[in-house]
Amino acid sequence: MLNIVILMICIQQVEVQEFTLDNGLKLLVYEDHFAPVISVQVHYRVGSYNEPVGMTGISHILEHMAFKGTKRYGPGEYNLLIEEAGGIENAFTSVNRTVYFANLGKDRYELALKLEADRMLNLLLAEDQFMPERQVIMEERRLRENDPYSSFFEQLDMISYSIHPYRHPIIGFMADIERVTRDDVYRWYRKYYNPANAVVVVAGDVTGDEAYHAVRKYFGSLRGKEIEEIPFEEPPQRGEKRFEYKKNVQTPALAIQNHTVDIVHEDLCALDVLSMILSQGLSSRFELNIVRGQGLAINADVYHLKYKYGGSFIVFAVPQTGVNLSDLETAILKGIDSLKTVEVTDAELEKARNQSLASAIYQQDSPAGIGMRIGWWEIEAGGWRNLNQYLEEIMNVEKDDIMRVAQTYLTKGNRTVGYLLPEEEE
Repeated sequence: MLNIVILMICIQQVEVQEFTLDNGLKLLVYEDHFAPVISVQVHYRVGSYNEPVGMTGISHILEHMAFKGTKRYGPGEYNLLIEEAGGIENAFTSVNRTVYFANLGKDRYELALKLEADRMLNLLLAEDQFMPERQVIMEERRLRENDPYSSFFEQLDMISYSIHPYRHPIIGFMADIERVTRDDVYRWYRKYYNPANAVVVVAGDVTGDEAYHAVRKYFGSLRGKEIEEIPFEEPPQRGEKRFEYKKNVQTPALAIQNHTVDIVHEDLCALDVLSMILSQGLSSRFELNIVRGQGLAINADVYHLKYKYGGSFIVFAVPQTGVNLSDLETAILKGIDSLKTVEVTDAELEKARNQSLASAIYQQDSPAGIGMRIGWWEIEAGGWRNLNQYLEEIMNVEKDDIMRVAQTYLTKGNRTVGYLLPEEEE
C-alpha cells in the first residue's frame, strides 16, 4: 500500500505560476493554502562556480556581508525585523546559487520583499564591518581545515577535477579569503546582485496575482543586466587517480569518486536509483553485504551529487577496527561491479525507485521546502518544469538502465580513490 500511495503522490504535477518583470527579474509563485504562511526566497545565479582563480570564497563573503547593513537598515536590523514579525530567516551559498529566504505569516510576507529589494540595491559593505567579518570567515576556514573529513573531501574534489570550478571549496581557500578586499566584494555585489540575475520564489498562502503585484511594487524600479555564464566542462578522465591524505584522525576512511552527468542528462535518474540500491536503508547492498554481512565497515554510504555542469558519484566508507582500507575498497568495488553484469531484482528496483521518489517528495512538504526545490530546478536544472519530469522519469528507470549506467560511469578509468590515514603512520 505504501508504494501505491507514494506513486500516486508523485504523479501530481507541481504547479507554478511564472512571471517576468521588465527588468528581467523572474518570479515563481507556488500556491499552498494549507496554512497561513509564506516563504519568500531570492535565488541569485552566483556561487563558487563563478569565482575566478585567486578569488575563491568571494560569494560566501558577500553573503555574510549582506547582513551588515544598507543605506536604510543598520547591521543586524534585517534579522531583528524578521524576528519581530514572527518569522525566521537565513541564507546560504552553494556551487551555483546564493539564496536568501524568510518564512513569515501571510499578512507580513511583504516585509521580506521590501528588505530583499533593499538588499539587492543598497548594501553598504562598510570597511569597518568587512574586516571583522572576514576574520569570522577565516576562522570558519580554519575549522574546516582542522576537520579531517571536511579537508579530506576537499582534497578529493581537487584531485578528481582537473580544471573545473567544482574543484574549489565554497568557503574558498585561506589565501584568497585573506587577499579579497572590500572593493572586490563590492564589485562582485554590483555585478551579480541585480534583478536580471535573480529568481524570486514566493511559496505558500498567496495567489499569483497578489505575489506579482507585491514583487513589482518593491523590485520593479530596480535596473537589471543579464550576465553571461561560461559553461565549463571537465575533460574525460583517462585513468584512475589515487591519493593518500594524512591527518590527525583516529579512524581511517575511504572515498571513491566517479564523474557522472549534469542535472538534465537522461542518465541522471538511473544513477540516483542505483545509489539507493547500494546504500539506502538496512536492506541496501552495502549495508547487507559489507557492513553487517562481512563486518568490514562501520558505514558505507553513497552520495550522488548533482550540479548544473556535472555530477559526482561518491562512496564514503569507514572500516571496522582492524580492517585494511585496501580490503574494504576491494569489497566495495566488487559490489559495484556486480551491478554491471547481473540485473537487480524486481524488489530492489521497486524499493529504490520509491526511495528516490520519497526523498524528492519529502523535500517538498512545506512552502519553504517546495520553494527551495523550485528555485534549485529553475537555476541549476534548466527550469522548474524539469522537477515534474524528474519525478516521472524516476518511475521509468528499468533494470537495464541500472546496468548500463554502472558500466558507463562507474569504471576504473573514471574514478579517484582517496585514503584518509592517521598522521602517525608516516
